[in-house]
Amino acid sequence: MRFIYALAASAAITMATPASAATVFTDGFEGDTPALTVTTLDNWTVTQGVSVDVVGASNVYSIGVTLPASGNVVDLDGTPGPATITSIQNFLFNAGDLVTFSFDVGGAQRGSVADNFQAILFLDPSLVSGLTGTGLTSAGLGSNAGSVFSSVSIPGSTAFTTSSISFIATGAGSLKLAFGTTSADNIGPLLDNVRLDVSAVPEPATWAMMLLGLGFVGGAMRARRRKQNVAVRYA
Repeated sequence: MRFIYALAASAAITMATPASAATVFTDGFEGDTPALTVTTLDNWTVTQGVSVDVVGASNVYSIGVTLPASGNVVDLDGTPGPATITSIQNFLFNAGDLVTFSFDVGGAQRGSVADNFQAILFLDPSLVSGLTGTGLTSAGLGSNAGSVFSSVSIPGSTAFTTSSISFIATGAGSLKLAFGTTSADNIGPLLDNVRLDVSAVPEPATWAMMLLGLGFVGGAMRARRRKQNVAVRYA
């Protein structure tokens, strides 16, 4: 019976945890050369506004503030700015998939009081259910005709914070990733370590079959024990 209990526990974990998790995209901007007035990155284009800045970890701003991050980051309020960057690649998902869009975002770190920050998923919002955010994007969640997004104000001193937007797809579709700001003071939110994970969640029918299978195994084990007990009594 302990074996049955172990199988049941395993099934419960399986039902609570998405299967076939896959990271389909990552970008820490390490392939981009630090520069001002950037309009095209390795994996992104500026689709609104003017430009972004790619800043290296060793760069020191004119006021003597060293960037608190490893490797390159993107300043969304470029020289000049502000801007929105959108992924060049279009990403596919299936009905029932858990889609998680995560990234590190911090304040401008250069005396800015606060700047607007937007994380955007361009897709059909009718395909989205269970929309949630974590970190700095746990607030400001919304949707319009062509996207779901989080729009928040980030104080300039805010440390890099891992944040995310997640949803379960109600149908098959595709999406693009985007980040933007309306800062317009030439120093904006800093972005790093973008990642997209798409996890295939087991269908309810699959869970039912798993539990049914466990029931059959449990019944067989109980029948076997009854036969063994009868044999002992008549031995």
